[in-house]
Amino acid sequence: MKRIIALVLAVIAVSAPAMAAPAEKIGIVDLQRAVSASKEGMAARNDIMVKTEQLNNKLKAIQADFVQLKAELEKDGAAMKAEVRAEKERQLVQKGRDFQKRQRDAQEEIKQLEDDSLQKLVNKMAGLMGRIGDEGGYAVILEQGAGVRYFNKAVDITPLLVQKADQLYGK
Repeated sequence: MKRIIALVLAVIAVSAPAMAAPAEKIGIVDLQRAVSASKEGMAARNDIMVKTEQLNNKLKAIQADFVQLKAELEKDGAAMKAEVRAEKERQLVQKGRDFQKRQRDAQEEIKQLEDDSLQKLVNKMAGLMGRIGDEGGYAVILEQGAGVRYFNKAVDITPLLVQKADQLYGK
């Protein structure tokens, strides 16, 4: 019996180092920084800025009409017939509502464009992170903002992710 126990302990002692898990490779990614720094991310941000400028120009034209009508009403309102003044006031209220509606619509359009662009880029980056993980032998790649409080900069693979994204998707 003592021999069996001794033999089992010897087998365990010899095989213990073989059973020990190897050190796992871990990567950390700042996804927001990767999206912003990639060529595709910069192009998307530029497209959003152009669209925002276009919408702002349309809003400025509507606002200018509103301001002009308001100034006309303030200047000449007292001399206008009651019906004409009432019609101008109705138009002013309508233009104000129209401006506010278009402003909300423009904000929603820009927000939707940002969300769509971001989601598209995040999905691409997620696929790339899987690829980098497989090719680099990473056990896990974590997103920096997902509860990671500290990490050694040596495990930050964000620059690698940006480089791969630019190679594959760069505009």
